[in-house]
Amino acid sequence: MKTIFFALIFICTFFLPLTGKLIILGSNSPEEQIIYPGEILEGPDTNIYIYDSQDAFIKVFSPEGKLIRKIGGKGEGPGQFKRADGADFGFTPDGKQIYFTEFIRGHNWITYLNMEGELVKTVKYNIKGSYGILHAVPHRNGSIYLHKETYGKEILKSGIYYSIYSSEILTIDSSGSVKTTILKREHSDRISFIRGGGDMGIPFSRKFIWVANGKGEIIFTDGTSSQLEVYDIKGSLKKTITVPVPEQEIVTKEDLAKWRKEKKAIFVGNKKAWYKRFGSVIEKYTRSIFKFKPVILGMSLTPSGNIFLKCRTKEKDKFKYVLTKIDGELISESISELQRVKITKNYVFFIRISEEEEQEISFMKRSGGETKGLCKVFDLSH
Repeated sequence: MKTIFFALIFICTFFLPLTGKLIILGSNSPEEQIIYPGEILEGPDTNIYIYDSQDAFIKVFSPEGKLIRKIGGKGEGPGQFKRADGADFGFTPDGKQIYFTEFIRGHNWITYLNMEGELVKTVKYNIKGSYGILHAVPHRNGSIYLHKETYGKEILKSGIYYSIYSSEILTIDSSGSVKTTILKREHSDRISFIRGGGDMGIPFSRKFIWVANGKGEIIFTDGTSSQLEVYDIKGSLKKTITVPVPEQEIVTKEDLAKWRKEKKAIFVGNKKAWYKRFGSVIEKYTRSIFKFKPVILGMSLTPSGNIFLKCRTKEKDKFKYVLTKIDGELISESISELQRVKITKNYVFFIRISEEEEQEISFMKRSGGETKGLCKVFDLSH
């Protein structure tokens, strides 16, 4: 298992003076290691909060990179994570509480904790059926945006079962009751040759990426084009935003042939029996159900209200990061091998692969603008 380290780096130009000290969490204590990082956030107290699905703790670090405390942990009770993977967390608009959600087979509620990690309350979802919550965003008016996913539907086509799931953005009130459905999309990203089992992910599936802009609106993209869609709380499309991302690429037969070869090498080598029974369905998937490859792989809003996008490139293991104004006007862009980049009020976080092929979570403290901070991060990555 590869360990993911957490590094603190200060850059001199536009930032605090170089400290000459590289802090790698976990070098002195196993408790500080981040094995499987989920959300990475700057807290209202300027501390750094990272969820680690390895042990189901939200780990809190000081701006100097020192572990302060751990919040949550795996367990059945309120204030704990029942399901470690698929969890998501954030801070309430007043900055006084931490909240978190869990995916399918996790707790059926939103958990609220104080900043020390003590339980404040839970809000149970008043939603029927089997579903999972991937993301939640509390609004200042007391309502909560939820990203809900529902599974279970399958269709048979040309000897392949396609698993269909729906993604929705809902709003609920403080009692957990659904008030509105802003957006709903159906997707298929897994296949099998039998109903209900042995499924396998397929390439180039559409995305369901969204952010709340703080004005009662949702910015959404399925990742396939340069058009971002803006919806109001009632689900009406208000406008589109054109962003300067790479051009669409058609999924080719060569793309699928490469995917089949890579998958077969993995499963035939390690799970021959499984592949013989289930995995051979990939040999039948010779025509993509998606015309285009996703262009946009991630989206966030920065503290200044700009749009920050992670995009696909034609170069292997490289991504294009694009910063635009809220109307889509380009501010800056860069191609990098960084796996993730995030801008917060005081930091720029990034994940890269070290020479030892280990992932490192790093951050730089910002004292200049967002563009300058990104330039320094990308310069460092090269």
